[in-house]
Amino acid sequence: MAPVGVSIRVRDDHVVIDNGFLQLTLSNPEGLITGVRYNGVDNLLEVLNKEGNRGYWDVVWSEPQGSGIFDVIQGTHFEIIHEDENQVEVSFTRNWDPSLQGKLVPLNIDKRFIMLRGCSGFYTYAIYEHREGWPDFDLAETRVAFKLRKDKFCYMAIADNRQRFMPMPDDRMPNRSQKLAYPEAVLLTNPTNPDLKGEVDDKYQYSCDNKDIKVHGWMSLEPPIGFWQITPSDEFRSGGPVKQNLTSHVGPTTLAEN
Repeated sequence: MAPVGVSIRVRDDHVVIDNGFLQLTLSNPEGLITGVRYNGVDNLLEVLNKEGNRGYWDVVWSEPQGSGIFDVIQGTHFEIIHEDENQVEVSFTRNWDPSLQGKLVPLNIDKRFIMLRGCSGFYTYAIYEHREGWPDFDLAETRVAFKLRKDKFCYMAIADNRQRFMPMPDDRMPNRSQKLAYPEAVLLTNPTNPDLKGEVDDKYQYSCDNKDIKVHGWMSLEPPIGFWQITPSDEFRSGGPVKQNLTSHVGPTTLAEN
């Protein structure tokens, strides 16, 4: 049976793209990823989180010699770029002007999402434009982040030889862990899985060289499904092939970071 075509429904506050395998829900006009429905699971993203804290593009930037500013990128305009039964591509844009100096990174940002017929995933990319004469700034990082359901995704894989059952996010709370030298590192003192007692959890343990970040993500045992971050090329990443970037970590969280 041939796969059904791709459809799109535009509502006042959400955009829903569906190809029969996968249904993607995006907030309108912000372009935040609020829902990923697949294989009978209404939402693979963490339903306990607010809609703005499930899937998103973000940026960390600063004015010269300034301190870093974390910004979840929220669009102000929605547009359908392409629509037919084989492919839907949508755009969420946020434009900069001088009245926003010091408040938002001086970039025009266009976040894109694409779904294809017969595909069990979706594509996302962004276009950043810094026009001549706009203020200088430092860009520490930009990324797309997905926060998955902790009641389903328990097994993480970032390479053939780096995969395991992971601690729960609750295991990092003060009643189950001890803070170490910096906030990202904790000693698991009373984890929900006793086998993990005495381990240190630190998201930087799971960093990889840019050249090695190909596929990483999480698996659910019930139902047996995975959520995978696939990197087609590392050319968009700065710092060269041996610079390390984050991948997946306790959350359960998966990132595409530059």
